[in-house]
Amino acid sequence: MLNLIPDWAEHYEDFWKSIRARNFWFIQLRYYAVVILVLFVLVGQYIIKFNLQDIQIRVILSIAVLILAFNICFNIINKKTDCKEIKINCLQLSLIMIEVDLFFLTILVYITGVFFSPLYMLYVFHMIIGSLILPGWIVYVLAAVLSMINTILAIAIHYSLIPKYLLEGVVRHLNDHSVGFEIIFSIVFTFVLFTIVYLANTIAKQLYQREEELRISLKKLNEAEISKQKYTLGIVHEIKSPITAVQSILDLILSKYVAPIDEKVEEKLLRARARSNEAIALINDVLKYSRIKLLDSSLSDDIDLDEIIQKIISQHEDEIKLKKISFNFRNLVKGEKLIKGDKSLLELAFSNLISNAVKYTNDKGNIFVIITENENLLDIEISDDGIGIPEKELKDIFSQLYRASNAKKEGKEGSGMGLSIVKEIIEKHSGIIQIFSPSKIGTTTSPGTTVLITLPKKLNSNNY
Repeated sequence: MLNLIPDWAEHYEDFWKSIRARNFWFIQLRYYAVVILVLFVLVGQYIIKFNLQDIQIRVILSIAVLILAFNICFNIINKKTDCKEIKINCLQLSLIMIEVDLFFLTILVYITGVFFSPLYMLYVFHMIIGSLILPGWIVYVLAAVLSMINTILAIAIHYSLIPKYLLEGVVRHLNDHSVGFEIIFSIVFTFVLFTIVYLANTIAKQLYQREEELRISLKKLNEAEISKQKYTLGIVHEIKSPITAVQSILDLILSKYVAPIDEKVEEKLLRARARSNEAIALINDVLKYSRIKLLDSSLSDDIDLDEIIQKIISQHEDEIKLKKISFNFRNLVKGEKLIKGDKSLLELAFSNLISNAVKYTNDKGNIFVIITENENLLDIEISDDGIGIPEKELKDIFSQLYRASNAKKEGKEGSGMGLSIVKEIIEKHSGIIQIFSPSKIGTTTSPGTTVLITLPKKLNSNNY
């Protein structure tokens, strides 16, 4: 078989997808061609009055049946053919289909009058399709062979070397012209075919090249993003070190190993220690976010969300007790509770969400975390009756560095990066995250927020 694969397209998935799509479209179109041939006979014979001979009717209907049979085979082969196979790939299948079509079309053109056949212009249609799929030189060869064959047929008919067939009800005087007519018609038609092939193939090639250039550009952008994230990791690590050193000094002073300290000074130092904790937490978020961008996680761990959420709740236990928050966690999943993913990333995501719920819920408030299932999906709902999010700002809440206006007014500390990181982690796990405010448990004075996350469950062997 001919190797029709362009060098630049061997490892280009989008190119193969487009070829498979066009093959499929061509196969579907061929079913319509079968119907049109049958209608051509019925309508032509009984309405337009083509006055077809018996042999013409038999040949046209036989070709319709053969096209249908071949098309069913092509459909089966197209579904099973890997575009990168050496023996036969998508492009070679395209060439075979076009060759078979042109063979049948040539018979149909001959049996209906060659240059006088209404089916003759279908050659143009095939040349356009061929130019969109196949290398240009192949289509030029096909165009030249078709022109030559039809010229020979027309001249042979003119000199009565082979039987002539016409649509008698439409064309009656086939010999009222010289042989020069066939030659001139053939030259003009060849020119038209070659021009169409050139234009269609040039446009198709330019489109493929633009797609390839776009792919290369995206690859370079990805490489630049990786370089940027590596730079970020390095810089943030450098920032983290002096802050950690400051924390150590504050801990030493607060432990009163150096000397006794005044209560007011201790209060200020404790506030400084808390702010340094927030700075470290922010730095850790940036580091984790950079790793998400930098690393391609396998997402292959078996993860129990119940375990992750229980762990995060225990980490916030002191703050929950301090604010006297009523925290309710319920897992209503009875069957398989595991999902496939990256444990550290999901811990980061749910830690951000539960931390936000605790932070933005007022004293003696309520937080509900409920896990439910819906077929092969897990729904994790985190609701609170805290300060909520203004309705107009919900659309921007996942933007990087964006913080709700009411959170700023109340002096709540934050970087505005948490929810953008959470969204990226959830989507990386093929999940969906939605935020609603007011929440399901909100009140007029404390509207609260509901975060709904949907993640696909891990499927066991019986589900496949």
